[in-house]
Amino acid sequence: ECGTFDHLVACGPGIERIAEEAAEHFPQARVLALSSDMMGGVKRLRLELEAIAEGEADIVVGTQLVAKGHNFPKMTLVGVVDADLGLSNGDPRAAERTFQLLAQVTGRAGRFGEQSLGLIQTYQPDHPVMQAIAAGDAEAFYEREIAERERSHLPPFGRLAGIIVSAPTREEAMGHARGLRAVAPDTPGIMVLGPAEAPLAMVRGRHRMRLLVHGERRADLQAFIRAMLAAGPKVRGQIRVQVDIDPQSFL
Repeated sequence: ECGTFDHLVACGPGIERIAEEAAEHFPQARVLALSSDMMGGVKRLRLELEAIAEGEADIVVGTQLVAKGHNFPKMTLVGVVDADLGLSNGDPRAAERTFQLLAQVTGRAGRFGEQSLGLIQTYQPDHPVMQAIAAGDAEAFYEREIAERERSHLPPFGRLAGIIVSAPTREEAMGHARGLRAVAPDTPGIMVLGPAEAPLAMVRGRHRMRLLVHGERRADLQAFIRAMLAAGPKVRGQIRVQVDIDPQSFL
């Protein structure tokens, strides 16, 4: 009805919705929703974490911050909803980060010797990350992941740089990004991928396009990008160009 086709985006069910359903299915349980962006700020968050540690909540629904270094002695069951969302965000380190997060969050249960269980909801049960988590085999995951990176010349066996072009309209952003791509130097060992929409395609009303520069381990990406920016279209109006060498985020 809205006229937009093929534009569904997986964004997760939201912790408030899950908390509501948990309360509906378990009306006698004490349900606590935990998120850093909820009302009350740091003080409320600290109090709620203390309440969880003391066993004052039967069901805790939270974002990934729950996984970060907290001790909950009475927690014996952990469930992860949409555990594979992070595998499809275009980040070359997606598998590593998903494995780390799942290992951390499932590790919240049974930390003090009590019998515990971790449940993971996934659409890709045969994915190496899910298989390694289910088997508790971090070494097997590492061996496979490092071999894949070496074969693809991804860090630490290669280098990456991201170029984000943003503008008030999609046409402006894409046009400038294509202009940069057209003047990329012909340098052995370095290639430019894109442009394409960034995973976060719009931020604060600005459309974002991404170019990804991929080079060998010793490639001088800084010099390559300087030459491309110098030869490319001039930045005018409200167009913005951001460069991130060896990026940790690909959003």
